[in-house]
Amino acid sequence: MHKTVSAKLIAYEEAAKEGETVQLVKSLQALKEGEKIVFVFGPEGGIDEKEVAKLQMNEFHTCSLGPRILRAETAPLYALSALSYQCELLQ
Repeated sequence: MHKTVSAKLIAYEEAAKEGETVQLVKSLQALKEGEKIVFVFGPEGGIDEKEVAKLQMNEFHTCSLGPRILRAETAPLYALSALSYQCELLQ
């Protein structure tokens, strides 16, 4: 059985600069057991605005990973930690 993706998120440093703090939390809290989530992370230097616009046309939402600008290698680990905390440790 094919399951659809429930949350599509773009880790976007511009969202942090704009003070966005809610999308990641809301998306993680809305996940139910067995649902899927997709994160998109940009390269060093950040994801391009045109790439973000294309992703948003496909129902992706920008989210902040906090006030720090994370390296391309550490941003996915941060997101996985947040996902683990929300879906495993709070249960």
